[in-house]
Amino acid sequence: MTPLTHDSLPTSRQARARPLLPDREPELADRYRRYRRRQARGLVSLLPSDAVRPLYARARRWAKERTVEPGQDPLALLLAYLEDLMPLPPLAQWVEDRRRFPGAHLEEEFDSAPAHGTSSPPVAVEDRAVEMEGEPWVASLRLFREHDAWKGFIAFGGPGAGEGLRTTDIFREEDPEEIRKRFRAFHDQTLQAFLRSVLP
Repeated sequence: MTPLTHDSLPTSRQARARPLLPDREPELADRYRRYRRRQARGLVSLLPSDAVRPLYARARRWAKERTVEPGQDPLALLLAYLEDLMPLPPLAQWVEDRRRFPGAHLEEEFDSAPAHGTSSPPVAVEDRAVEMEGEPWVASLRLFREHDAWKGFIAFGGPGAGEGLRTTDIFREEDPEEIRKRFRAFHDQTLQAFLRSVLP
């Protein structure tokens, strides 16, 4: 996969872009929790089957020592134990690494082996400013992985936008960078047309 970079990002008022995979996403903490769980699942997949039972016994002792309720799902307990055991980066360090290497994080979140069979919410990769009837709006490109392809849509934020103001899934490519290029190539009039199509 071609890494996403900041090279040649638009800088004009009409095509202002923010850093890819921005750290102001409201769901960022949840993405971090999902990242930790994927890392734990990845480790379990590498273990020989005869190593899982004794590891689970250690997980039960760990839960008892920390007064963690083991619950009904042995796998959930094992994964929680592994998350605690593994040398995973703290949230702030993960956010900084995500900012510096967005392509690697997109691939890990949506296209890595531990990510298969799970789902992540679409991720914002770029914003563009757009004006409608004198009011400022932001068109946000959001991507996700589905059925061996990258898909995307445009979400809009602006005066009275509320929740859920977005297009249908209008992009589909094998490489997320191709979708980003197409989004950047849209004229302002095209973005305005998409915005009109989703306004109530």
